[in-house]
Amino acid sequence: MTEQLPPDRFDEVRREWIAFRQGDSLIQRRRAEQLGRIVRKRQRIQTVAVPDPHDDTVLPRIYWRQAKSRVAQAEAVAVLVIAALLPLGWPAGWMLKSKITSLIPEMLRGYPIAALVWSGVGLGVLTVLAYEIVYDPAGSFGQTAVLPWLAMQLAAAPFVAGVYGLLDGWLAVEGSAQWWPLTPSKKPLTAEDAAAILGAYDMTAPAVVEARPLNETRQETWP
Repeated sequence: MTEQLPPDRFDEVRREWIAFRQGDSLIQRRRAEQLGRIVRKRQRIQTVAVPDPHDDTVLPRIYWRQAKSRVAQAEAVAVLVIAALLPLGWPAGWMLKSKITSLIPEMLRGYPIAALVWSGVGLGVLTVLAYEIVYDPAGSFGQTAVLPWLAMQLAAAPFVAGVYGLLDGWLAVEGSAQWWPLTPSKKPLTAEDAAAILGAYDMTAPAVVEARPLNETRQETWP
């Protein structure tokens, strides 16, 4: 059962952060429920605890849910609009998010939200400036429409990955506000460190003659 679980990537603190700020969002509620299920399964394996199995229920994906409430309808409309505007940038951002997440906690100790968001903003600004420089009203449809659209998809990839970091609760993890939070390298254990942890090793050899106090009285025997 252990190999079926992903590594613990601060699941408990992220779940708590999402659940506290989910509000009426069903998308965020599903994220919190998914993390909660993983946390409870890990608890069962490690401590033989038996949490309530009814807590393991998770909302279905958004395209399987019936949008009856206004919140669900608003979320469905937002997803459709984003999918229409960023049909390439959204999947690319999701794949970038998955790749970066796989580096935690071995290589990264947090999710670089700031680096991703500002990279997307910077690419977007460069795209607008380049478009203003090379814009030709008499150009072809590909030059005036398709090329800027592709550039927007490229800029959207890191921005979407950064937004995923916010939605997945990585702000609750220390270091995620930094640009590239690397995991500190493990310091090699020296003999001094081992002695401080385990105690000094007694190198004194056993005595040849048993030591006795000088004032100890004992009965002498004649040969």
